[in-house]
Amino acid sequence: MIAADKLSLALQGRTILDGVSFRVGRGEAVALVGPNGSGKTSVLRCLLGLVPFEGRASIGGHDAARAPIAAREFVGYLPQRPAFGDVTAFEALRFVARVRRLPECFVWRELERVGLERHAQARARTFSGGMLQRLSLAAALLADPPVLLLDEPTASLDRAGQREFLELAARLREDGRTLLLASHRAEEIERLADRVIELSEGQVMFPVGLRAAS
Repeated sequence: MIAADKLSLALQGRTILDGVSFRVGRGEAVALVGPNGSGKTSVLRCLLGLVPFEGRASIGGHDAARAPIAAREFVGYLPQRPAFGDVTAFEALRFVARVRRLPECFVWRELERVGLERHAQARARTFSGGMLQRLSLAAALLADPPVLLLDEPTASLDRAGQREFLELAARLREDGRTLLLASHRAEEIERLADRVIELSEGQVMFPVGLRAAS
């Protein structure tokens, strides 16, 4: 479902990724791990076609560079720090739905899925960190994508927020979605990932670590 072949990325003369290759099968959950600056987020950005890179990246068989729109139709993306501005939860999701040409009923479906239906008319700026992450996940799920890319999804959350989000993400994993998450949190990795891919200074470390899902 996800393939990266010799991904290389340089920004302002600095090598960010250096020949990164891996595969993620349909329904598999894989964690990209490594210290800050190891290239985890950059891999996700390459898969989304957000940065110019060398090598090949594909999602659902669609080339991320040559057919980015087709590739993104398979993907829901959760950034590390979501931002919604001064709008209500419903307004934020309705905007995404309109951009994706989805019916408004999908908005209510996803608000209910993430447990925010009672907060639909509350402004996102009043939300806790955990609620913001759940709203961002709802936006990622609107088109019901088979693949989710998660960038340090619980890094800024307190313990209660982390627990709530991991329970929700675990249910999505059990539904058969393909997950690729960038993470450095042991609890997050152990709860969600079937295996890990360790990055260091923009390269995949060998051998790739395997981790049984808990």
